[in-house]
Amino acid sequence: MDATASTAGAERRPRFPALGYRDFRIIWIGMFFASATMMFQFYAQGWFLIGLTSSVAMLGVAGVSRGFGMLVFSMYGGALADRMDRRTLLITTQSCAFAIYTLLSALVLLDAVALWQTFVLIFLAAAVEAVDAPARQALIPHLVPREHIGNAVALLTAAQISAFAYLPPLAGVAIDLVGVGGAFAISLIGHAVVIGALLMMTVRPRAEPAKDTIWQSINEGVRYSAANRPVLWIILISIFIGILGFPLISTLAPYWMKHELGLGPVGWTLLGWVWGMGTVVASMGLSAFRFEHNYGRIFILSAGGFAASLIVFGLTRWMPLVAAAWAVNGTFFTANIIVAASLLQVIVPALYIGRVTALRAVSASVNQMSAAPLGALADGVGIAKMVPAVATLLMLVVLAPWALVRAVRGLDETARPELAEAGSARVPAGG
Repeated sequence: MDATASTAGAERRPRFPALGYRDFRIIWIGMFFASATMMFQFYAQGWFLIGLTSSVAMLGVAGVSRGFGMLVFSMYGGALADRMDRRTLLITTQSCAFAIYTLLSALVLLDAVALWQTFVLIFLAAAVEAVDAPARQALIPHLVPREHIGNAVALLTAAQISAFAYLPPLAGVAIDLVGVGGAFAISLIGHAVVIGALLMMTVRPRAEPAKDTIWQSINEGVRYSAANRPVLWIILISIFIGILGFPLISTLAPYWMKHELGLGPVGWTLLGWVWGMGTVVASMGLSAFRFEHNYGRIFILSAGGFAASLIVFGLTRWMPLVAAAWAVNGTFFTANIIVAASLLQVIVPALYIGRVTALRAVSASVNQMSAAPLGALADGVGIAKMVPAVATLLMLVVLAPWALVRAVRGLDETARPELAEAGSARVPAGG
């Protein structure tokens, strides 16, 4: 592994030190281009579903399909990430995703897809992502030294979500010009780029031979997470954010944009671009500056800010204020994701990181599945009432632990390198 980052003069820290390591640089570039995959799939899928059904609850069913796929396979994927070559596992998952979206784009282009088939393919794609995500996170300690993990997590997140800053309008134009099926087909380029990047890497992060069954391994990871209170609370707060907040900005967003704000596909994606600019502010800001001693504070403040911006977004129809709230929402949401992942990478030993990351994916599955009851509630009381009410509840439940739980208030101290070293023998970066 080459280190092009300057070592002359400890007082001068490179702005993006993780990029000084070849294999990390390769995967970062791959994820940057692959972010287009997520963007085109996200908008194509949402617009396709809203065209098939006018019910918010049916959009919620799509969330259940995603969530169930993640729930069933996430812990299995985490155990695999702790038992095998993570690079090989990622090549396999990206190849499977390529095949799934090839089939979906073909069915849509041929006008041969039914609603139930869409839900099945969404389930399969989520299952693949549930295996892919923990392997991707577990790869980081093999690519950069421990002191640069926070920077690496921030840079990877920036690469993955940067498409929100420049591709939403293009996704809307693509849907208008080549249709939903064409947009799905365009998204295949991203999977191909990631596979190519993984093949170029030299690191071979092989795990120790497994001495237990995969189910015993899963159980061990759950026990570790439950016994480690800081880890447990990071996961729980992430669950709160996901259950009450994430469906409002993802699965249910197409209905809100079309029926509450009166936007078409291009207008919706332009507003997505505004949200994306907020994500870039957070990801690039946290990539460029050291924040290791403020992990806990940023984690909680970003959670509260995310909820507050959702409240404002749900209460206004004045587009300048809508856009401002949406941009701020993207900033806080991204900051929370980056800091949560960084906290876990620093606190959790490499032996468990795949399974702990998978537990966050389990929480993400619950997040997706909560879109169904929230969609049903919106059908019953009206989405205009549901969004600000649920966002207010989210504000209360994410701030309460900071006030009441010592393990949450002490996250800053827990994450400090000199305190986190105990019991956390890291796999050396190689390559």
